[in-house]
Amino acid sequence: MKSILIVDDSEIIRNIIAQTLRTNNYNDILMAKDGLEALSVIKEHLGQIGMYIFDVNMPNMDGLTLLAEVRKIDTKTPVIMLTTETEKEKIMQAKDLGATGWIIKPCEGEKFIKVVDMYFKE
Repeated sequence: MKSILIVDDSEIIRNIIAQTLRTNNYNDILMAKDGLEALSVIKEHLGQIGMYIFDVNMPNMDGLTLLAEVRKIDTKTPVIMLTTETEKEKIMQAKDLGATGWIIKPCEGEKFIKVVDMYFKE
């Protein structure tokens, strides 16, 4: 089974997302605290990741910049933006950069898992 990479600068949020995924039998989880760390994880596990979950606002490299970088090396794997951002302009920018979906935090676990189930590529 392929991994899911969670990228969020909040350790609490990363752990909540991971726990929600594990509760729903997604057990192979990778994590990174920002876009820079995520890029090294992605390069190390290229071809083994079935979904990316990115926060938008992070230090060092934000989620939109990370999305643009990921799409240079991986055009097919679904990318879900999980963020507090509701600005239409950012949502459209993410879509243009290749985001698969956009979920507003906080999000109930059931709704989140429905999105993961819909897009996860084994």
